Amino acid sequence: MPVFHTRTIESILEPVAQQISHLVIMHEEGEVDGKAIPDLTAPVAAVQAAVSNLVRVGKETVQTTEDQILKRDMPPAFIKVENACTKLVQAAQMLQSDPYSVPARDYLIDGSRGILSGTSDLLLTFDEAEVRKIIRVCKGILEYLTVAEVVETMEDLVTYTKNLGPGMTKMAKMIDERQQELTHQEHRVMLVNSMNTVKELLPVLISAMKIFVTTKNSKNQGIEEALKNRNFTVEKMSAEINEIIRVLQLTSWDEDAWASKKDTEAMKRALASIDSKLNQAKGWLRDPSASPGDAGEQAIRQILDEAGKVGELCAGKERREILGTCKMLGQMTDQVADLRARGQGASPVAMQKAQQVSQGLDVLTAKVENAARKLEAMTNSKQSIAKKIDAAQNWLADPNGGPEGEEQIRGALAEARKIAELCDDPKERDDILRSLGEISALTSKLADLRRQGKGDSPEARALAKQVATALQNLQTKTNKAVANSRPAKAAVHLEGKIEQAQRWIDNPTVDDRGVGQAAIRGLVAEGHRLANVMMGPYRQDLLAKCDRVDQLTAQLADLAARGEGESPQARALASQLQDSLKDLKARMQEAMTQEVSDVFSDTTTPIKLLAVAATAPPDAPNREEVFDERAANFENHSGRLGATAEKAAAVGTANKSTVEGIQASVKTARELTPQVISAARILLRNPGNQAAYEHFETMKNQWIDNVEKMTGLVDEAIDTKSLLDASEEAIKKDLDKCKVAMANIQPQMLVAGATSIARRANRILLVAKREVENSEDPKFREAVKAASDELSKTISPMVVDAKAVAGNISDPGLQKSFLDSGYRILGAVAKVREAFQPQEPDFPPPPPDLEQLRLTDELAPPKPPLPEGEVPPPRPPPPEEKDEEFPEQKAGEVINQPMMMAARQLHDEARKWSSKPGNPAAEVGVSAVAEADAAAAVGSPVPPDMEDDYEPELLLVPSSQPVNQPILAAAQSLHREATKWSSKVLISAPSWGCSLCIWPCAALTHCITHDLCGSCESEPGGHLSVCTLLLGLASQV
Repeated sequence: MPVFHTRTIESILEPVAQQISHLVIMHEEGEVDGKAIPDLTAPVAAVQAAVSNLVRVGKETVQTTEDQILKRDMPPAFIKVENACTKLVQAAQMLQSDPYSVPARDYLIDGSRGILSGTSDLLLTFDEAEVRKIIRVCKGILEYLTVAEVVETMEDLVTYTKNLGPGMTKMAKMIDERQQELTHQEHRVMLVNSMNTVKELLPVLISAMKIFVTTKNSKNQGIEEALKNRNFTVEKMSAEINEIIRVLQLTSWDEDAWASKKDTEAMKRALASIDSKLNQAKGWLRDPSASPGDAGEQAIRQILDEAGKVGELCAGKERREILGTCKMLGQMTDQVADLRARGQGASPVAMQKAQQVSQGLDVLTAKVENAARKLEAMTNSKQSIAKKIDAAQNWLADPNGGPEGEEQIRGALAEARKIAELCDDPKERDDILRSLGEISALTSKLADLRRQGKGDSPEARALAKQVATALQNLQTKTNKAVANSRPAKAAVHLEGKIEQAQRWIDNPTVDDRGVGQAAIRGLVAEGHRLANVMMGPYRQDLLAKCDRVDQLTAQLADLAARGEGESPQARALASQLQDSLKDLKARMQEAMTQEVSDVFSDTTTPIKLLAVAATAPPDAPNREEVFDERAANFENHSGRLGATAEKAAAVGTANKSTVEGIQASVKTARELTPQVISAARILLRNPGNQAAYEHFETMKNQWIDNVEKMTGLVDEAIDTKSLLDASEEAIKKDLDKCKVAMANIQPQMLVAGATSIARRANRILLVAKREVENSEDPKFREAVKAASDELSKTISPMVVDAKAVAGNISDPGLQKSFLDSGYRILGAVAKVREAFQPQEPDFPPPPPDLEQLRLTDELAPPKPPLPEGEVPPPRPPPPEEKDEEFPEQKAGEVINQPMMMAARQLHDEARKWSSKPGNPAAEVGVSAVAEADAAAAVGSPVPPDMEDDYEPELLLVPSSQPVNQPILAAAQSLHREATKWSSKVLISAPSWGCSLCIWPCAALTHCITHDLCGSCESEPGGHLSVCTLLLGLASQV
């Protein structure tokens, strides 16, 4: 996780932090070993100049800015960094006279830390001012969005659009620049997503305002729906811009806070869904003649599903009560449906059960409301405590602080009391309340001392430190209480849950904070949701598997709690649980794939039928009734798409990003569906109105785009081969239905079956096309494309044959033609499925039979004669020996590479003696020049990590000659370092021949260690640099 939240601050402060770390290490080594600190006068002078320049620029910024907060916060940071610099200068002066001075070391560390802290304050203050500039633009857009409510004429709308456009463009540009500057990936993603949503909603807003103005001025029907569309778009854009403002002010990533926010939103969404379905569910329960499986029963199932989601987000008693109530009501609903299916819906038993379910739904709704309210209250209190304690700590550190700090402490205590009251664990509650009393007493005593002017006394300072520690402990306790009110978080996707569950099954005695059991509970909960939409024995089979896993998990957890997690009985249970989990996973994936195949076989027909109903002529019969029916069908279809997509995300093979993408698409679809219906109703009530038609098309296209995105993500979440298998089986069943329809002379049933076949075939084509686009394997792409092309050619003939047989369903010839067309589609689908099967690897052909091998007696051709009469040219004279010139330092260049500096020193030493014939120092001089060239290209040496032996080369330099001793010392230092890594470098050489040339060169040229140049730092990426150096030397050799 990045330490600094912007790249600019990171690039400035990271090197400073590293240098301070080195100073701290030098300080600690000096305390232990008594080492002297070298003269730091020159580097400290450079630091002083840099600080002076920083303060000067900062003061100029303060004088020219209109940001009052910046003017208020900058001067304390100036003072802080200047005081730290003064300490640093004093430390350098003291160390110059006494390198072992202990007070000077302390000054050095304090001054360095003060410069880091002060520079950080300056940069953060300036960054906050930049953020405030963006926020001012965002708030300007927010304020202008509210003006949409007073736009009632086309002239006002034109003016509004002209004024809104530049502001939106400016905000988008600033957000894009800001997100590129941030170092936290999560913040960048959140900003980009929110900004993209605002951009997508902008044309929708203009369209909604236009239709509102049109209907209002023409006094046509649909004003209420147009108003709803406009207000929804304004509220949605405002919410996204407020989210942008919130994220802009974040400087760190709090995973727990983000998870709490998402859980709160999920609970509110579930509660809203329950409220919307409650009347329909109770209506079904009150009507003893209502059919089982109709919309009323489905409403009950959906309520139980949403309540179960809330229960999964709770912990302890609250969780057990909600999930237990859901399970009980589900069983009672099954009993009511079974009695009505047998014609006993009006019996006293059935009526009593229905009444109990109705009352139970009210109780369940109240439990869900309490859970949502509790989580939101605890989360808000936790965030408020963190803010107030931060402000309180600043007050405690300032002996002359005013009364506002005491108020912050009192506010934090009040929020902590709220959390204590919501705690289920009495020990946690009592512990928090005890801490509240202690902190309150200490704060009162400290406030009294400060009011008496004794805030700087030793007693007051001790009290302030004591209160600060107590506040930190209180925050830890409240955070723990909030965390304990929520269950352990399992992975968001299936494979992650299986992995977490498997770890717990393998070691049930290990404390994993309940993650393993939470993963199993999540799997079981998803199994129950899948079972809710299944019929008859399939539902009972899946529910039985869920109950089996639940039972085994409880038994294993009980044994682990008693300390018998390693017993033979526990191992047997673990084995059974593992097998049951695999069985449940396979059954869930099979059921989910089948549901995806059914629900996503056709995603757009309901909205197209809605469009047809909305554009029906005014004199069409039952115009309103047809529209209402199709609007309800569209709403139900959208709900099924979202529910199935969520199941695919939970049970499929998706990764985290795909799961989050599906959840976002589902949320958008749920928000857009009622707006699409409102836009369609406006068009229905204003036939021929071009503005109404354009607005409906805008809303419809946005809904379709979102659903297409959702479909693509769902396809990513499930196995393509399994989806094709399920689609093929469904087409077979549709063909069987068509056979039954033709046998029973039922044209409508035949048309429905043929339509389903065509939709499933088109869905397979869509999946195949997406796979071809995403694949880089040419053979796979070619095979799938060929199979898809063949399938696409079979759909239209089948549709034509279906229309023909529907017109004359008794004709055997037409029936045969239709069935042949259907079987051709089935065969083409099988070929597409086969194209997705893994291909066998292409093995080389087998060797020929040994009996077929023959030896030939043919002789090799004769050796050609040697050339005659040609004299080789004489050998050219050797080049004149001269000293290698060391590369000169360029103007303005700062040599900061230890390798280059040490090479120069070695070259200068060797050059003094290189004119003597036969002196090995000349060879060392040449090596030093090569070392300098390499240093300029690749940087400093790398950390040693291998060994080798180059002793013979070093022995070539006679140690008896005094002039060679400096060179020999440098070379021996080289040998100690080079022998540690040269073998590893050898691996990277292009060939053994080049390696033999590089070996002695590497042993001599990479010898300059950090001790020679007085540096304790190493450059990153050293291994790559050395490998690059050696490859370059090899090419020169």
